[in-house]
Amino acid sequence: MKVYAEYFKLDNGQEYRKKTLLHFGNGTNLIGSAVLMNPGSAKQKGEPDLTFIKSFYGENHQIKEMDLKNWKLFSPDSTMGQLEKIFNGWYIGKQRELNGVIQLFNCFYFRNQNFGEAIKNYNKESNYNFNESQFFLDKPVYFGWGGAGKYGDLKPIATDIFLNYERNKTPIYDSKFENNCFYHPGYVNRSYSRNPKTQQLMKDFFELIL
Repeated sequence: MKVYAEYFKLDNGQEYRKKTLLHFGNGTNLIGSAVLMNPGSAKQKGEPDLTFIKSFYGENHQIKEMDLKNWKLFSPDSTMGQLEKIFNGWYIGKQRELNGVIQLFNCFYFRNQNFGEAIKNYNKESNYNFNESQFFLDKPVYFGWGGAGKYGDLKPIATDIFLNYERNKTPIYDSKFENNCFYHPGYVNRSYSRNPKTQQLMKDFFELIL
């Protein structure tokens, strides 16, 4: 997995990681997307493959001109690895190699693996909150904002994302927001062997990726 992300560091030291691409194999096709809580421990480690990023956005989103000065290469973190296992069938014993791109978004983009600290910087009016639904296209989307999105501080923005999503593109979600699990990839990784709901969610989602 190669990780490319749009990264900003403000004068006050705050870091933001916005659009993130998880690239598998050599493909430039869009596999699907995920919306989680906020960026965590993945660290910048160098310069990205700008030719690939241009190709991805040109072929999938018909964006021919874009400002790439803030894009960086990142190291994968554990959540990204867990997300890969959701998309490649690992949790249901049907693992296969991915070839293409998973787009990773978050409800808000303040980078801090300590969510309790990160949420202190959450601003409902910020330009660093999710507003990229136009990039979902017709591919499956995994909503994994966990309890913070279902019940907590992120519920307003998570609800807005969900209610404005065309759920027929990922027909595993109940139309009522509160009836869905929205398990974070970390919880999936901890619970898949003992929680029937997790197992069913993984099965249903993987069938959309095939």
